Amino acid sequence: MTAMPPDPDRKWAILAKIDLECWEQRGTSSQGCPIWELKADWLRVMFKNAYVSVRACAPAGMRPIYAVCFVTPEGLHELRVFSHLRTGEYYDSTWRFGEAPPGIGDRVGHLGRRRLEVALTNGETSVASANAIWMVDPARLGQQLGPQDLRIRIFCPTIDETVDVNAATLDLAYQENQLEKQMKVVPWQRYLFWLTQLRRIDKAAYGRIPKTVRRWLEGADGQACLSRMSEQDVGRLLQQGMLPPYLAWLNPQEAQQVMDSIRVQRGVAGRQDVLQQYALMMQIPGFNPIPRLIQAIDPGRLDIFDLQVFMTIGALRELHGFVEVQQAELIKRRPDLQAAMQSPQGARQLQADSEVMALAADPRAQAWQAEQLELQARRAGNYGPTSPEVMTAMQVITNIQQQQLGMMMLGSNLGMFAGLNAAEQYTKLALANGPPWKLYKPYCC
Repeated sequence: MTAMPPDPDRKWAILAKIDLECWEQRGTSSQGCPIWELKADWLRVMFKNAYVSVRACAPAGMRPIYAVCFVTPEGLHELRVFSHLRTGEYYDSTWRFGEAPPGIGDRVGHLGRRRLEVALTNGETSVASANAIWMVDPARLGQQLGPQDLRIRIFCPTIDETVDVNAATLDLAYQENQLEKQMKVVPWQRYLFWLTQLRRIDKAAYGRIPKTVRRWLEGADGQACLSRMSEQDVGRLLQQGMLPPYLAWLNPQEAQQVMDSIRVQRGVAGRQDVLQQYALMMQIPGFNPIPRLIQAIDPGRLDIFDLQVFMTIGALRELHGFVEVQQAELIKRRPDLQAAMQSPQGARQLQADSEVMALAADPRAQAWQAEQLELQARRAGNYGPTSPEVMTAMQVITNIQQQQLGMMMLGSNLGMFAGLNAAEQYTKLALANGPPWKLYKPYCC
């Protein structure tokens, strides 16, 4: 006997209580998200035969759910698709993929009504209007329809969001809107902008940019990209090695932590007791450990893209280390590691993988560990030179002394020459094992 479907509020309350073990993965969406189906025995227990299937598109752990479809014995597909632009908001629609029975009402889509007006809602109020369209090929109407024919497109003009979902398989795909496409380009434009600003703010750092990149920046092509840049331009420049392979990771909720670091550094830049320690260590009067870029900018005018750029070029320390970033990229391109991560022993298998172990031995991973030691020292109140900085400075002093032996005849100009040369030698030594886009050694705090 078929049970009556629960009222909508109770239906979603039941769904929220269902444990992960009650679901079985049925595939993966075209954008890489797992598709799950509620196991038959749990379907009977939880919904008392009111539905013949319940599917959901959600990451491992079933949180958050991106889309879910309840199918009734009468063939109604009760579909909820969550917005990826507006957290917690969603679109509800109901479909019968066939002829409409008498009395079906005007809120159900079917062969005679392939477009529905639906709402983007937060569960309490309607936020915006949207259209949900059954994208069936008209030539297929009147024929036996298969799962491939049950594709729904939802478009919300207010937020420029387009979502495609197959009501049968629950394959879900969010289409990029114009703003999202632009946001892919903006961080790279900002990267190029700050490189050009270094020519005015810090000539020494500008001189550390590879010559091919400097020439391109100063030419017509570089200037054009500063004002107008496309995704194709980004891809081309990445292939040519004109851009770093990725910008430093930074989540919006981490931005305040980075801004706090800038505030601390700008304070240190004016502390004579700290600067005196560095002057004594390096024998360079007036040496300042804070990157000139950090001293020159107005923090109140920076946004998250600026912070990403500063971290990428080394003016600020990165919050996510080399191993973490590269490991995430490795998992993306290794389906076997993706599958392993779903098991209880996934973390152990990951650490035993040969490519993961090679990442840990990379010099950039060791540099990250050294930065963490510096960070600990600074957070303990030691704003002066750290042990690695002292060792680098000793190498510089040795080099300068060797230079002085051969330049005794330069007289009074020797001190000035040695000081300027020492500051640049120190930076180059500190960056020796880093990638070419690292223009600064960050002051880790």
